[in-house]
Amino acid sequence: MVTSRRLRWGIIATGNISVKFAKDLLVDPSTRGAFDVAHRVAAVGSRSVRSAQRFIDRLKTERQTSGVLESEIEQCKAYGSYDEVYDDPEVDVIYIGTPHPLHHSNAKRALEAGKAVLCEKPFTMSVGELDELIRIAKEKKVFLMEAVWTRFLPIMFRVQEVIHSGKLGKVKRLFADFSIDFNPDDWPYSWRMIDPALGGGSLLDMGPYPAVWAMMLLHRHPFNTNGKPPSLVFSHQTIYKRSGVDANSRWLLNWDGVGQAMCVTDMTAHGTHYGCVIVTCEKGDLILDGSIARPSTFHIITRGKDGPTADDEKETFNVPVPAGVGMCYEADEVYRCIRDGKIESERMPWEESRIVQGWFDEIRAAGSG
Repeated sequence: MVTSRRLRWGIIATGNISVKFAKDLLVDPSTRGAFDVAHRVAAVGSRSVRSAQRFIDRLKTERQTSGVLESEIEQCKAYGSYDEVYDDPEVDVIYIGTPHPLHHSNAKRALEAGKAVLCEKPFTMSVGELDELIRIAKEKKVFLMEAVWTRFLPIMFRVQEVIHSGKLGKVKRLFADFSIDFNPDDWPYSWRMIDPALGGGSLLDMGPYPAVWAMMLLHRHPFNTNGKPPSLVFSHQTIYKRSGVDANSRWLLNWDGVGQAMCVTDMTAHGTHYGCVIVTCEKGDLILDGSIARPSTFHIITRGKDGPTADDEKETFNVPVPAGVGMCYEADEVYRCIRDGKIESERMPWEESRIVQGWFDEIRAAGSG
């Protein structure tokens, strides 16, 4: 299917995550084999018109694919407020890239204006806030989705296929780690990873990435026949004393009849490039290399009956993103859902956002205990 109908995006906030997303919208969809979607950046909202215009000018300068500038961003409007983007009749969908504590109010205002919403993770600061957004989306019959872009990457589909096929036998356990040494002592208190008023700490900012691998490989496993949520067996947080946010978090999840997942986040130590996700199964292991947000390689290691030996067989598979960062895949999902009249994505449903938000609420409430 070839389409000429462009989905008109309004971008809220002009930070780095919004830049990456908007640049991906300008990548020619044919470079990723998508011929049924088309995107346009129609408006950008910031605290000033000048800031919004700088964002647009940067997109024009740094566009990743030639030949798309004129049709996809040339007529983009710069607004000095978010409300102007919500109220623009030439905007179909709002991308929200503001700090975590603002997600709820920004998404609520957009939904009430009748706009579809793609909101950065974490969706909200609590399940209660998320439930209000879901209620409004249902009442308004407007599309709403959390922007967990890793769910939509080609490598995620490939890895799911291997684990869910039973090729490696029953899953025993999953380990997923997202750790980066941000050297927090070198940053001002006002930095978003440190300031609790901005939702600081490793859990909210980094936690969605180990969580998505646990959800996609274990929660969605065929053995989880009724989609039952896991139990949170335990959690621990090390508190960053300067501001009281978590320096690191770890939590163990158990899906009855499926397997367990240990998830780790840390902003004071680097994680390994090799084995950011390890799935241990009866007959072998699946190991992902690279960034946990966008790994590009996975290995299947098949063990003999006596356990790991030097004779284990190893197959390596490279699954790169052909163009852009990879956020374009979640944008394509939004396009198709809106085109088909859906208000919720089957690949990123509200209930699965609620499950992960529930972990975060419980882990944060327990604190360092």
